[in-house]
Amino acid sequence: MAQDISKYDLEITEIKSEIRILSERISIIKDNHLKHIEDKINTINRVMYTIGVMVLGQLLWVITRSLI
Repeated sequence: MAQDISKYDLEITEIKSEIRILSERISIIKDNHLKHIEDKINTINRVMYTIGVMVLGQLLWVITRSLI
């Protein structure tokens, strides 16, 4: 009976350490990787807006030239 209790205590300790490691990994992913992904998405958005403004400018230029 005492061996079973010590065996279970050892397993519980192992599980707690694994949970602690997983918690650390999740916080690293949340804090570090998501920030980098957000930065890349913001860069893509800026590029898309820039392209949109350039296309709009060209469209307006074509319209003004066709009216003259």
